[in-house]
Parts: sequence; structure tokens; C-alpha cells
Amino acid sequence: MRKVLFVSLFFSALIGCSGPQFQGSLSNRDGNGGGPIAPAGQPQVTSVSPATAVAGGGSFTLTVTGLNFAPTTAVLWDDNTSLTTTYVSPTVLRALVPASLIGRPDTVTITPSPLVSINYSANFTVTSAPLTGNPSLSAAMVPVQANDIAWNPANQQFYLSVASGNGSNANTITALDAQTGGLGASVSTGSQPDTLAISTDGTYLYAGLNDAGSVHRYTLPALQSDIDIPLGSETDGSYYAIDVAVLPGSPHSVAISRGIQSVNPHEQGGVLVYDDAVARAQSVPGYTFGKGPIDSLLWNPNGQGLYGIDTELGSGLYVMSVNPAGVQLQTQISAVGSALGNHLHFDSTTGYIYTDSGKVIDPATNSIVGTFPLTAVQGVFNGSTIMVPDGKLNIAYFLGQSISGGGYVIEAFDLTNFTLLGSTSVTNISGTPSRIIRWGNNGLAFLTGNASGAGVYLLSGGFVTSPAP
Repeated sequence: MRKVLFVSLFFSALIGCSGPQFQGSLSNRDGNGGGPIAPAGQPQVTSVSPATAVAGGGSFTLTVTGLNFAPTTAVLWDDNTSLTTTYVSPTVLRALVPASLIGRPDTVTITPSPLVSINYSANFTVTSAPLTGNPSLSAAMVPVQANDIAWNPANQQFYLSVASGNGSNANTITALDAQTGGLGASVSTGSQPDTLAISTDGTYLYAGLNDAGSVHRYTLPALQSDIDIPLGSETDGSYYAIDVAVLPGSPHSVAISRGIQSVNPHEQGGVLVYDDAVARAQSVPGYTFGKGPIDSLLWNPNGQGLYGIDTELGSGLYVMSVNPAGVQLQTQISAVGSALGNHLHFDSTTGYIYTDSGKVIDPATNSIVGTFPLTAVQGVFNGSTIMVPDGKLNIAYFLGQSISGGGYVIEAFDLTNFTLLGSTSVTNISGTPSRIIRWGNNGLAFLTGNASGAGVYLLSGGFVTSPAP
């Protein structure tokens, strides 16, 4: 975009002259009669209709009015994207604007081809989408400082790894009733409990115990102690579980990314697969000896592959193969970018991997197939977002802080077309949300870490199932 030459290009009849007057901001020009006159025959845009569109909307046809258009004239979006253009007359063109170009608020120029040293163009504005979500969304906060949260559909219960600073129930795994918000069964871990993972059949809960340097397994729903998986150590200290992922359909097998808390980056222990408490022979080396620091893990549903991301250095997506001998690193995909967020999510309905940052990855090709327009509402999100997909509803939910008002906003998007469905504000949040999950028929839940005043937020209502009124 040639902002060195102009900022805003609108035209009016020049008194006493036959051509239009340049009224933009040009170096050493004030727009009061001193602007240049277009050479004879040069294509010019004088207006566009519509002149605005809402961010996150669908494709539309833009009518471009001007002078000296030819059948070969193309409409350029912001000087660098040629739109599919239909010639109507020397003064009218029509151009198709795809939805991908209006994913976020912006002001762009609509310019006729070919580009020359000074172009006569019109502005087009992509505006922020209003908060138009169904207001039917109730929220309750349970004042518990938790390091992680997991949902077990089998018995309709949440499980929390309660932080050491919580006071009552500190250093425990504690059940939370989704309907009443009351705390239920609880078991002491004797250590700082952190990452949680529940088997797909709902029979086991795995909990990383940071101070103990192990992952402990509990039976559900009773939270009875089952087995302990020691993670080992090296000269810099004991390993802890950065992430734990249960093999789909195999409740006795888990993948664990190991780290050392006193070392940066933490991912020193690599990735291993355990069957009960026995590690498979092959493993992916840690950062010191491996290709990159792998922390957040996600199983391929076929059980023959793992995906991992690096949330510390941002080195991309890692693809690993898994067989009875263990796990091996296949490739690092830096092309998906470094800003992937803190968690990976898989939806079996679409077959895609979703990242907290809004990128959508096809695991069949290991390429990005789409990006959610997370800046479509209220300007932009301030900082990172967290998300959860729901293939049955075909909705992706993102939670983030609005830069315009400082409050938190939930945006709901079509899971397959990446278009905005609706948004709603969530008020009175204390702390920073760290993970969001789906529960029940119309519920969302997130926690705000272990800071003072933080807690677990339970949301439910029509917005979850029907974001647009």
C-alpha cells in the first residue's frame, strides 16, 4: 500500500478545470487546490458501494464507480490483491470481495489497475462487529485456586488440581459439581498437583504432581489412588509433567512431556509414552539433545501419532509417530508459525487441529487451512486467547480480553467456515483465564489460575448453543 504517496483519496470537481482535484495528503501539498491532475485516460476510482463492511462477514460484491475503465481494468484491494472484476462500463466495475479479506477491522484502498506513480482511489472501511450474541448466558464463580481443570462426561463432574495457596483443599484433586458448583470427593496429593488428563472412557484421571516428580493415576469416580509413574531426574533436577495426554481408547497408556522447573526452556526431559508405569523404549529427546522444546501434546485419534507445540520459544508444530516401541519425532513444521497459543485441540467431526491463537491445521497435510478472524469484534483481543471447539455444534469458542474496554469477550465462530456467529461479554473476572472447556449441553468453563481472588467460572445458556440471536 503506497501510503508514502497518499493517505485518503477522494475527489470533487475543480472550479475552472476539466479534471478532478486531488484532495489527499501528498508531501508538500495541503489538499486545497495544489494536488495533481490525472493524465488523460488514466483509470480513476471516485466512489465505492458499499463503502463499509462488518469484520467477520461473508463475501460480497463491490460496485466501483470512476472514470476511464476498460475491459482489462482490475479492482485492486489495498494495492496488492486483484479482485475478480466484471466490466460494466467505462465508469462502473463490479468486484467480488471474499470473506477472507474482511476478517478484521481495517481501512484499505480500492484502486484500479494498472498501478502508476500516483493512483486515484477510494477508501473502504472494515468495521468492528458489535456484540450481538444471545444474552442468555449465566455465569457463576467458584472461589477455588486451581492449576488445571478437566471434565468427565461419564459422571458429569469437573476435576480440579487445587493449588497449594488455596487454603482449604490445598494440594488435592477435588471434584466439582457442574450443576450446583459444590465441591465433592477430594484426595490429597501430598505435592503441588498440576496438569490433569482423563481417559476417554472416563475410568482414570492422571495428575502431574510437580514436587513429587511423577504422574499419579486415580480411578473414577471415587478418586482412589491407583499407580504412580515416576518421571526420573538428571543433574539439573527432577522432571515434572508439563503435559499429559491419554491415548484415545487406551486408558492405560499416556504420553508425557517432561520438564525441569529450574531450567529454561523447561522441556529438558523429552516426550515419552508409558503403558501403566512402564516407559516405552523409544522417546523424543528433550531440548538440550533434541530438535526443539515440545510441551503441549495432542494425540492423533488413530493412536499412531502425536502432535506437540513449543510454547516457550515458538518453534512451531512437531509431528511424532507412535508404535509399541515408543515415540519418534518425524518432522518440525515451522510454516504454521510460532504464535500457536498454549494448547492444541482436535475435533473428530472436522478432523482438524485447532490452536488457541486461531490457526486451523489439517493433520493430513500438516498445513494451515484457515484462521479465525479473532480481531473482528471490538477492535482486537488484548494479548493471548484460549479456545475450545465443538464439532457437534459446529462452533469454536474463543475467550480473550478486549483491548477497547479491558473486559473479557467470548466469540463464537462457525467451526468449518471460520465466520463469526456472535459475541458476548463476560464481566467481573478476577485473574487471567488459562484454559476453557466445554461441558454438558450448553456449558463453558474456565479457570483463572492460582492468583489471589481467582477461581473457576461456570457458564451456561443459550449463547453456547445459539450464539446469534
